[in-house]
Amino acid sequence: MSKIEPKLFDELKKVLTSFGDKYFIGDELNRSKVSDDLRAYDETLLAKLFEIDFIKKNYIKEVAGQKLFQIDQLEEAILYDDYWDTSYTKYENRVGLTSNGKFIEDNQDVVLDFPFKDGVLTASMTKEDNENGYDDAFLNEVIEKDEIDRLFDKKILNNAKRYDVNGGKDTDYFDAEKDNLIVKGNNLLALHTLKERYLSKVKQIIIDPPYYFKSAKASDAFNYNSNFKISSWLVFMKNRLEVSRELLADDGIIFIIIGEDGMAQLKILCDQIFEENYVGMISWRKSDNQANIGEFAKVTDYILIYRRLQV
Repeated sequence: MSKIEPKLFDELKKVLTSFGDKYFIGDELNRSKVSDDLRAYDETLLAKLFEIDFIKKNYIKEVAGQKLFQIDQLEEAILYDDYWDTSYTKYENRVGLTSNGKFIEDNQDVVLDFPFKDGVLTASMTKEDNENGYDDAFLNEVIEKDEIDRLFDKKILNNAKRYDVNGGKDTDYFDAEKDNLIVKGNNLLALHTLKERYLSKVKQIIIDPPYYFKSAKASDAFNYNSNFKISSWLVFMKNRLEVSRELLADDGIIFIIIGEDGMAQLKILCDQIFEENYVGMISWRKSDNQANIGEFAKVTDYILIYRRLQV
């Protein structure tokens, strides 16, 4: 089976051939040599890399009028390529304790790290995973930035209809200020499609996401996965809550409906995303069915409430 290489490798090979065999082993890129010279800030190598539009777009940022070269992120993208066959993450080959992105062999400060923390979950919402790969792909924010940029870019709304007292008619236009919309499709794509038009304009968001369940449900009203593992479920929620916050107006407010499973973890995640602009939590009785003797009754769901900004 041939190896799938990211677009970055194609761009590197085009310019590095000017150095002869210096950065190649046969036809393959000598990633270790490129990494060594990057860390040494080899001037001739950097001059060539700065000719690549892909490098300039994805690894050079302008901050306070100064251009910063994100050399650590470029080095990571060059070194970690084996995950590409499964669209997993850069941690497929090295899983363990890190601090500030460096493994403990490089840094004595230790924190617990895990594969999905810097990922985007596309979530077709049909299954958790399968043994041949990931249908609901985790995309790494650093290494697969180009693919994520396309995922979050503006999309065309297909099969749009306008409904009035006479029924529905096909249309290619809607008024963002007046029309009520029902959008059917992947919610992550839909949120980013609407983001430009509704950025900082939404007064209220109410979401009822798939709960984090410890066992599969027999059926759902919608065809999405309700049997996430907690780590992947938190990534799923993080991706969607971050763009939801961008949609909220300064005085906007969001209500998140959640069951007992995952509620504590979701509260911590929301505190981070909404910068601790926590309003409160509503608990509501969802059922009159009591638990069997010797068990706690699970008859309550919750609604977490957050503001965009403090008022």
